[in-house]
Amino acid sequence: MNFFKQVLATIVGLTIFQVISLIMVFVFIGALVASLDEIDTAGSATTTIDSNSLLVVKLNYDIQERDGFAAFDWSNMESFAKEKAGLQSLLEAIAFAKTDDRIRGIFMDLSIMPNGYATIDALRLALKDFKSSGKFILAYGETIDQKSYYLASVADKFYANPEGYLQLSGIGSQLTFFRGLLEDKLDAEVQVFKVGNYKSAVEPFIQDSMSTANREQTAFLLEGVKEDFLNHIAEERGMSPEAFNQILNDLSALEPKSAVELGLLDDVKYFDEVLDELKDLMEIDQSEDIESLTINDYAMATAETAKSANKIAVIYAEGNIVDGEGDDTSIGGERFAKEIRKLRNDDDIDAIVLRVNSPGGSALASEVMWRELDLAKAVKPVVVSMGELAASGGYYIACNADKIFAEENTITGSIGVFAMIPNMQSFMNNKLGVTFDEVNLNDHATMNGITGPFTDYEAQVIQRSVDNIYETFTTRVSEGRGMSMESVLEVAGGRVWTGEQALERGLVDEIGNLSDAIAYAASLANLDDYRLKEYPEMKSPFEQLFSEFGLEARQASLKEALGPVYPYYEELQQITLMNGRVQARLPMLIEIY
Repeated sequence: MNFFKQVLATIVGLTIFQVISLIMVFVFIGALVASLDEIDTAGSATTTIDSNSLLVVKLNYDIQERDGFAAFDWSNMESFAKEKAGLQSLLEAIAFAKTDDRIRGIFMDLSIMPNGYATIDALRLALKDFKSSGKFILAYGETIDQKSYYLASVADKFYANPEGYLQLSGIGSQLTFFRGLLEDKLDAEVQVFKVGNYKSAVEPFIQDSMSTANREQTAFLLEGVKEDFLNHIAEERGMSPEAFNQILNDLSALEPKSAVELGLLDDVKYFDEVLDELKDLMEIDQSEDIESLTINDYAMATAETAKSANKIAVIYAEGNIVDGEGDDTSIGGERFAKEIRKLRNDDDIDAIVLRVNSPGGSALASEVMWRELDLAKAVKPVVVSMGELAASGGYYIACNADKIFAEENTITGSIGVFAMIPNMQSFMNNKLGVTFDEVNLNDHATMNGITGPFTDYEAQVIQRSVDNIYETFTTRVSEGRGMSMESVLEVAGGRVWTGEQALERGLVDEIGNLSDAIAYAASLANLDDYRLKEYPEMKSPFEQLFSEFGLEARQASLKEALGPVYPYYEELQQITLMNGRVQARLPMLIEIY
């Protein structure tokens, strides 16, 4: 009887789950259709821009390289089809607003900004250029993190709520280590094969703290970021970098009132007082409403489509480099190789610009794409623009370009490779009671390293393969950059650099953004006018709906269950995703505060 009760309960549970899932799909589609009604056939928001308008800049989302649709929010059923402007569109919108008579000024609505310093640098430069028009920028926030403060430091007036909070504590980075969990708690061993003293991507899984080499390179990288951070803010606030650095060390500007006294804010105000000042700046009566629009809506509404017959292809290589096709959030070696091959053979494409924002990944996929880019370079200009990250495999695919542009604080280099294979034998035996046996007709037929350690000979064979790939990688850099192998090896070994540090060492050619790279590609192709074509094509919202419905649901459930632990779960999962393949990848979860 109990058996039949359990079976019946299971059937009822599955039926309820299917009904709820079906309802969610219909709600999802309804929200999607409602959102699409607000978008014209060209894909831009049908936004009306009134005269004497205020441009509201609120960048509290993870800014991607290209325009896209926000991920569906399962927690509150917000629209999946809400457009999010990519970095280049934001920069173009700010530049357009500079000369747009309808835009009176910019209001920066500050909060937590989950973006890196290279992205912020690009936005800061655009905002500084906007100010040269004589239009105002006013910034205000209640909880202002350090990156938001860095961006908003260019404002003419910078206010905070009297009881708000400023997270101004300086530049640093924290790495997470899993050796104690894997070896001590789970009886799992990670077998590592690598080249380069600075190739620290393996360290979180085999150590419980940084190696001397990793600490050295991390400190040097952070010094480069810190120098720019101190100098830029000190210049805007009229103080010396040393004085600002002391404020950070003393944690003396966490409270807005203290920040005003120290010269880091202009005043403390409530939001209604800020609105009153904005109305004065826009010369409207206090009883009137401010005509405003968001930077996202403005970017979509003002996007220009050139009519020229000349075309420059912009390939967005964003995410982890993986074997195979990949998806919209990763760089699939096969998929990108096909795209590059088509562009090489397309006589209507005059030049190629590769925008790289990647920590690297599969060494094989990187080599596959390098080959296609090398063939393309032989017939038309190939220029690289580096974003937040262009390291390891991300640098591999960039190193042979006609010219490489990087942001000041792009994280690049990391010329090195590794392989990681977990040995789960003790975990399976001791924790789960699972054992293995085998029959070998050849000496190494069942070699996998997962259910038992490699022999010394097998380890030597794998290490030799890693060494060979490293030799290929450094050769690509040597030939692509016109550097001697000796010079390459001095800056390789897995070591990471900022864009400026890489420029000093010959790994990049110039500090600049994507627009600079596009302009240079046009000059190489002798183009006076051109239009841009973006690749690879992204899935439509409906395609994403049906291909990612299950994935989004699973990820949402995991994030809710694991909470702040989810990023660490995601990092551990990378070991299994590597499948033992040789990787050209940055240390995972490297975040600069």
